[in-house]
Amino acid sequence: MPRMTGDRYREESDRMRHSDAVPIRPERICKEISDWLPEGGVVLSDTGHSGLWTGQMIRLTRRDQRFLRCAGSLGWCFPATLGAKCALPERPVIGFCGDGGFYYHLAELETAARFNINAIMLVNNNYALNQEKHLLDAAYKGRQRGRATEMWHFSHEVNFARVAEAMGCVGIRVERPDDIRPALEKALASNSPAVVEVISDVDAMSQRAWRPASMHSR
Repeated sequence: MPRMTGDRYREESDRMRHSDAVPIRPERICKEISDWLPEGGVVLSDTGHSGLWTGQMIRLTRRDQRFLRCAGSLGWCFPATLGAKCALPERPVIGFCGDGGFYYHLAELETAARFNINAIMLVNNNYALNQEKHLLDAAYKGRQRGRATEMWHFSHEVNFARVAEAMGCVGIRVERPDDIRPALEKALASNSPAVVEVISDVDAMSQRAWRPASMHSR
């Protein structure tokens, strides 16, 4: 991946944050969270691509907003989001994770429903562990072949909104960018544990930071 200057990065990221592409770009998801997040709102993010997307693309613009990035391994975000909501019951709390990370603690939907832990979990669903694509590309010398995609694409396109509803939570599925913010508003107004599942582009890759060569020896 070519390195970017700061100006070029800002130009590119701003374009992606306003993208109307379908499947939805993760940058646009982060923009919609930024525009929607109420005063005092708390955003938690999983590790991997979730941490890269949110760390680069979410903007905190209102008083007392907070951003908490993963303090553990993949899957940390959903239980951490429930914990943050228990600690801050009067604040809007939203977690951001991928479908791969959400699978780790999916059963905690029942916990959230049983105790009415009314946090919002946004699942960036691309039906894959796409942060692994770089590793597979390298292993296959830049061209994946045969059954390589089976190692990072999931075999079933699970509908997490329906799973959430079946487990006693609110479930909202979003397939178009303009529907993200209304879904977040509906989830918050429900005053119930809610999953907002956003169908995103499996080919979207987060930019990674590079340290200048001159700094390597410091």
